[in-house]
Amino acid sequence: MENIQTPETTLVRLRRSSQITLPLDIREAAKLSDGDYLEASLTEDGILLRPVTVKAKHPSRTDDALIQSVVNEVRRDYAQERRH
Repeated sequence: MENIQTPETTLVRLRRSSQITLPLDIREAAKLSDGDYLEASLTEDGILLRPVTVKAKHPSRTDDALIQSVVNEVRRDYAQERRH
């Protein structure tokens, strides 16, 4: 693990909508950019923010075919119920 030099503590303020601003030196040391996601955890020592990668999940072709077949089945059932 790389040794990162940052101030030991930095005061931040909780703002409207429960937002905080991470100081520039911390963002740069953690290599954070606008739009990055952070996982927030409550620990015995306080609040821990940890960068995470969020990947968009797209259904596989098999999953997509299954989803489409269920949708088609529900549509058929609905159409039959409306006819009666």
